[in-house]
Amino acid sequence: MSPLPQTRRSLLLELGKKSDGAWAEFLEVYEHALRAYCRKLGLDAADAEDATQEVLAAVHQRIPTWDHDASGSFRAWLFRVARNITIDLIAARARRAGNAAHLDDVDVLGLRATHEATLEREYARATLDWAADRVQQEVSEGAWQAFTLTAVRGRSPESAAEALGMTVGAVYTAKSRVIARLRTRVASLEEGNETNQPKDDAR
Repeated sequence: MSPLPQTRRSLLLELGKKSDGAWAEFLEVYEHALRAYCRKLGLDAADAEDATQEVLAAVHQRIPTWDHDASGSFRAWLFRVARNITIDLIAARARRAGNAAHLDDVDVLGLRATHEATLEREYARATLDWAADRVQQEVSEGAWQAFTLTAVRGRSPESAAEALGMTVGAVYTAKSRVIARLRTRVASLEEGNETNQPKDDAR
């Protein structure tokens, strides 16, 4: 799986040059996060797809002239674009349904704050999914299963140890190592200093 589309300056510069590789990186996670965000806000599949493609088209068009000093962080700018396009689609849908009166200025201002929090959650979920995919390739199958059984499925270390043929101590160690690697991967996305880590032989 290719690296996550990070918001570091190097990727933004490549996006600004309309690099196909950088655009593919960007789409890998952001497209999914945007689409999920639109669905969470109540858009049906067709409208969510339309909103997502509008946001991506806006990014593609505006990124060459995007100004960090004027616009703030890239992700904040992206969220504003997504939020505004989605609100416009919701308003248009409401007008088609004859409910425009419910979308007064106060309601829309309230929606804006709610929408930004929703997109933040979708972005966080997408980055965690990406990090998990990478970390799973770095650690042993036993370590990953120990982490999955305890941290994801909620089984006790004793139960996981019995199921995997590991000691309880080994389960604790594997879980801790996987969590540490996940944290490192997610942090690297924000810092723009992703590094390849050696495979962990923990069993």
